[in-house]
Amino acid sequence: MTGKTLKENELVKFLANADKAIVGIEIIDKDILDQLPKLKLISKYGVGLNNLDLDECKKRNIQIKFQPGSNKQSVAEFTLLLMLNSLRQVHNNKTEIIEGNWTQAKGQELKGKKIGIIGFGNIGSCLVSLLKPFGNKILFFDERKFSSAEIDKFNDKNLKQASISEVLSTSDIVSIHIPLSSGTKNMINKNAFKQMKESIILINTSRGGIVDEVELYKFLKNNNLAFASFDVFEHEPAFKSPLLKLDNFFASSHRASLTEQGIESMGIAAINGLGD
Repeated sequence: MTGKTLKENELVKFLANADKAIVGIEIIDKDILDQLPKLKLISKYGVGLNNLDLDECKKRNIQIKFQPGSNKQSVAEFTLLLMLNSLRQVHNNKTEIIEGNWTQAKGQELKGKKIGIIGFGNIGSCLVSLLKPFGNKILFFDERKFSSAEIDKFNDKNLKQASISEVLSTSDIVSIHIPLSSGTKNMINKNAFKQMKESIILINTSRGGIVDEVELYKFLKNNNLAFASFDVFEHEPAFKSPLLKLDNFFASSHRASLTEQGIESMGIAAINGLGD
């Protein structure tokens, strides 16, 4: 572990003699693997696998170890934070006070909002548990069909599986919790935005690239009732993203999982993945 993200040359140098490696967000593609003939196992720090060329790893019989859900509590809590901030716009208030503006802007309550969750894995389902005190109606979309018995385990009569179209068109807040893959790339596109309410709040704490950021910009630019809060971007760091210039867009720097507890949980999972 180096404590920093390694680029191609320094990554190859660091792993040159390793047969096992813990990898965070570093890109492990064919070019990298060609230079690491001894590598036999990759243990993932964190839960996303989109930075690994899984096909190349399979061809070379390189094992991939990862622990889904190791950061679920931290990310779900951060998602709830973004929901509340999107409704209350707290992030601007300190600057306003410093500038001499004692602004007392009205916000909205989370209670009574219909929540749409895209992806009902570890984080999406954890979010449902956090939302329970608010009594929201919750629709979730997932590729896997959940049985009534599985849904009943949440003991929430307001929870229902729905189509992606129903989630997008009827929700007040939509939160994204799916991995980035060839099938989910730009999944939230122009057609998806056309289905959303004008006052939609869109939250993304999963992966950049799932939302078409060009179409998101157009949607927000032309619709000041909508709001989006993103912790992830297609290209990071996103210093030059035009989205940052919009008043109805809030950004954070891919930090949803970064709590002391979340870091420890992901670290232990990555170490355990190395085996003996």
